[in-house]
Amino acid sequence: MVQLVEDYIPLNKYSRSGLKLKAKRGIVLHYTASPGASAKNISKYFASLANQKSSDGDKGRYASAHFSVDRTTIYYSLPDDELAYHCGSKTYTKQALQLLGSYPNNSTVGIEMCIEKDGSIHEDTFNQVVDLAVYLIEQRGFPEVFFTHKEVVGWKECPLPWIKHPEEYERFKQKVHQRLYPMQDQAVTEDEEDMDKVLAYAEWAWNELDKYIGDAYNDQIIHEWTWVEKVRKRKLTYGELLMLKVLIDERRRKGIQGQGQSS
Repeated sequence: MVQLVEDYIPLNKYSRSGLKLKAKRGIVLHYTASPGASAKNISKYFASLANQKSSDGDKGRYASAHFSVDRTTIYYSLPDDELAYHCGSKTYTKQALQLLGSYPNNSTVGIEMCIEKDGSIHEDTFNQVVDLAVYLIEQRGFPEVFFTHKEVVGWKECPLPWIKHPEEYERFKQKVHQRLYPMQDQAVTEDEEDMDKVLAYAEWAWNELDKYIGDAYNDQIIHEWTWVEKVRKRKLTYGELLMLKVLIDERRRKGIQGQGQSS
């Protein structure tokens, strides 16, 4: 079970407005850009922004994130159903506007990853963020939809370690998915005959799959209501899930809607 250190920022103008999220549409990954800084230090920094003294022509700095993660600790700086100032911008990418809405701070949870003195993300920090993402999806109602800060705004090189090494970002997404759907990897190695077997999922996993497929249908990534019905009737097979996962993820990545009658 993920362990969180609750360290809520007091309500203030610059880092915790107290406004509720309008929806839960995605999880945004950041890095602290402060080599060697701990999760506690990052949380305290966000809280310190409340003490800014604005002057003529200076609007002050607005910044915060829901979570800060280092090798050993996850600091919980404001409730995950509240708005944080973690990915605001004057411009957003097409994909972010399509999936997150016109103001992504209103629909996302932000995670700050601490970096080592050499600028890298330690493997222990990486695994802590995987644990946190699984928790947010399984228990807090967020979808399995990930964005880097750069994927939201288009111009900011954040999180820099994953911008430089995109394979690490892919590894993160794969590891979270494997944790959420442990039977799926097994299906890949089974005989073709096993591809026709109905998924042996726990109830919570079926519920997450229902949301995943339902969101794809609502977003017109797929057009066939049959897929939603199969999930709700607990009739989807391993082979069908693998096909849908590849189809949905690729179409979301390219920002296109479903075409034809077979999907």
